[in-house]
Amino acid sequence: MSRRTKARALVVAGLALLLWGVLGFTSASIGGPPEGFSFANRRSYSEVKRATHSAFLPFVVRISAGLLILFLGTKLADDTGDKPES
Repeated sequence: MSRRTKARALVVAGLALLLWGVLGFTSASIGGPPEGFSFANRRSYSEVKRATHSAFLPFVVRISAGLLILFLGTKLADDTGDKPES
């Protein structure tokens, strides 16, 4: 596997971790899949706040890992000269 391929794989993995973190945090704060929403089964402010606070640490871990992997991939891409033209 070439360095260019490894760099691209790291960038994709970093972006996937970022997306997983954001979607997981959003899902925890809104309370699950949106198809079950109705006014009758809404959650109180305290329930939403507790769910959001409990989901914050996994969010930070996922986002940090995603950013670290993304930056490693871009650093590896810069070393190989596979930098996009701008």
